[in-house]
Amino acid sequence: MNSFPTLDIVVVSWQGHAERSRHIARQIAGLPGVRLRVIYSNAEGERENGPGTWQQVPDDHFFGRKFAAALRDFDGDVLLLVQADALCTDWPAIVARCRQRFAERPRLGMWAPRVDFSPWVPKRVDILGLPGTALTAVAQTDAIVLGLSRSTVQRLTRLDYTCNNIGWGIDWVAICHCYTRGLEVLREDGLQIVHPPSRGYGWREAVVQWRTFMQQLDECEQAMFAILLRYTAERRRGLLGKLQLAWRRRRCSRAADRVLYELRDAGSAAPQRSRRLGAGDGAHGLR
Repeated sequence: MNSFPTLDIVVVSWQGHAERSRHIARQIAGLPGVRLRVIYSNAEGERENGPGTWQQVPDDHFFGRKFAAALRDFDGDVLLLVQADALCTDWPAIVARCRQRFAERPRLGMWAPRVDFSPWVPKRVDILGLPGTALTAVAQTDAIVLGLSRSTVQRLTRLDYTCNNIGWGIDWVAICHCYTRGLEVLREDGLQIVHPPSRGYGWREAVVQWRTFMQQLDECEQAMFAILLRYTAERRRGLLGKLQLAWRRRRCSRAADRVLYELRDAGSAAPQRSRRLGAGDGAHGLR
């Protein structure tokens, strides 16, 4: 990859997240080598706008169909995906670090900053820390903020998304593709994203769609998927496991509040957190 890879940044937005999407877009728009798009929906079908190119899709489009729309118009060296409910006090730093990593690591296939509150905690997903860096090779990323190389995007473009509106499994396919093609899947531990815990869809439907979607893996990817599922299997059960999960949720809630306060103090118009997300709720990894 060239020393200054171009980034096609896509903010995925949905009902009630227009202002937060604008806040992210305002920080990113105008950065060198960046193409900015916002793919959004709302229940009223109203037009939304802000910095960058805003593309409206029907409100019944969840993450899967919005991701497919992002792939169709991809134009760059790296696709950087950002969920509108992700909280960060310095989006330009995220963009700069993403570009840096893809520029200096030609075999990088997937990159993600660390996300506060995710079922994919380090104990479950960490494979190998890279000495002298803030990078860790991982078995899952939880695609809240996610960078994808051009070759990884090309693999995902060949998939049929009509069976997977909710979008579970997209990151799994990308990870399996990377590890069966000698590409790196790395988490950046020096950067932090806060993602409030919430979900606006039925998990049973998501699982049904996910199972159908994953049938598109080739044989090598299927074998890798089986390995990764065993590696990331949740080992905690019973009361202790429930207490640990409740603790992580409370910790995320406090962290989200701190980031929101910082954003408000900086003069942003970040909205209150919502416990229920709209039709576009991005949820990607197998929960």
